[in-house]
Amino acid sequence: MTTRLLLRIEEHWPARPEAAWVLLGHGGEVCAEGESDPRHWPGADECWVILAGPQCVWLETRLPRAARRDAQRLLGYALEDRLLGDPDSQHLTVSHRRRDAGNSEQVGVLVVARERLRELLAQFAALGRPLTRCVSEVQLAPSSADAWHVSVAGGTAIVRPAPDTGFAADVDLLPAVLDTQLAAARAANREPQRIVLHRAAGSIQPCPGEIPGLVDGQVYRWWQGAPIADNLLHDEFSVPGARPAWLAGLRTPVLMALAASVIWLLGSLGEIIWQRHQLAGIEARLTRTFQSAFPNSPPIAPLAQMRRQLNDERARHGLLRDDDALALLAAVADLLGTEATDHLAGLGYADGRLELRWPASFPRQRLADIQRGLAARGLLAEVSEKAGAPHLFVRTELLP
Repeated sequence: MTTRLLLRIEEHWPARPEAAWVLLGHGGEVCAEGESDPRHWPGADECWVILAGPQCVWLETRLPRAARRDAQRLLGYALEDRLLGDPDSQHLTVSHRRRDAGNSEQVGVLVVARERLRELLAQFAALGRPLTRCVSEVQLAPSSADAWHVSVAGGTAIVRPAPDTGFAADVDLLPAVLDTQLAAARAANREPQRIVLHRAAGSIQPCPGEIPGLVDGQVYRWWQGAPIADNLLHDEFSVPGARPAWLAGLRTPVLMALAASVIWLLGSLGEIIWQRHQLAGIEARLTRTFQSAFPNSPPIAPLAQMRRQLNDERARHGLLRDDDALALLAAVADLLGTEATDHLAGLGYADGRLELRWPASFPRQRLADIQRGLAARGLLAEVSEKAGAPHLFVRTELLP
């Protein structure tokens, strides 16, 4: 079980050390939340960071299909004109890919300054809270395909026109920014039917009346999308031993499945041991019975030996042995019933084995039923094909 401390880090951190935080328990439930400097952050097994506001930019570009080894170089080249800094100074994370009709694809990319990530990793390591996951708020804020969503926390707003795009804006400039974006969407015939506002507790909130079409939505919980957002700590920023969030979420069900498997195995082992004990007891009773009935014969296979002795006594008194042709045929006839009249093509018997020959048209499924019925009577039945016709061989389980 793992507890997690999720921190919403703004662009001025650590110069301004206060940060909003949420402590999640073993099952992902909220145990505590607040806003304070690192001295008052609660302890946790893992520490995750949500980069607030404009620290991470979400862009989309078109790329030709290429080998994976060339993907990063092509991304940097395609985004060069849209980046504020040199492409080599930016850390790129692919968020999604969409195939185009031609030999290209649309690629979503989260862009953050490498120096910012280095600074965060060093600062949290110095605090004794090494980061295991870092995500962008612009990706985890609420979104949907049928509306624009605006999520406000602190002095920053995240605008999500669609599930695969978003950008950050200062709350004071939000009405002007939305006006510009809506005008562009209107010109492209993509104007939204509504704009949903999500407010975090204690945030600086715009007045809905200042933005046409703005309606209030659910409370903005900035930490909720963190487990499914793309982790920015990869490649040179990979954290040793870090597990994907989806894998961490499987820990509890996997442990439960493992415990159930162990219980089942122990139960099966116990049943096998008990059955072997019962079998050993039966074999011991058979041996004692054989020794009392035939004191001068060593018990090698008591059941087979007793059956052989019983068959010898039957023959001596003019009775049928259980492996005689008539005894075997009686068992088959009992199963066949009226089918034995016209369907049997021939008979044979030798060395305690009865052979029955059937015409080629006889149903093979019916033969399988006969095999099962003979097995229930303690007889072995084998089917073979000769010249396209089925043959059934019947004998006792224990040969004389």
